[in-house]
Amino acid sequence: MNRNVGRIDATVRVVGGLALAVFAALAAFGLVTVPIVSTLGLGVIAVVLIVEGVTRRCLLYRVLGIDRCPVD
Repeated sequence: MNRNVGRIDATVRVVGGLALAVFAALAAFGLVTVPIVSTLGLGVIAVVLIVEGVTRRCLLYRVLGIDRCPVD
């Protein structure tokens, strides 16, 4: 699969994923109060965003035919 996520988009995904991961970890340790389902959901979303940002590949972009990467 070719890259379809540009640098800025990838950077935003990684930073956002890390922020969500930190929030999910705080919630898991009880420092922030949220339902347990929300904590698990935040963790999963964080992992997906980080992986998409690092690999610069987004399955949803591929399905929709979006290509934000100017050069492979």
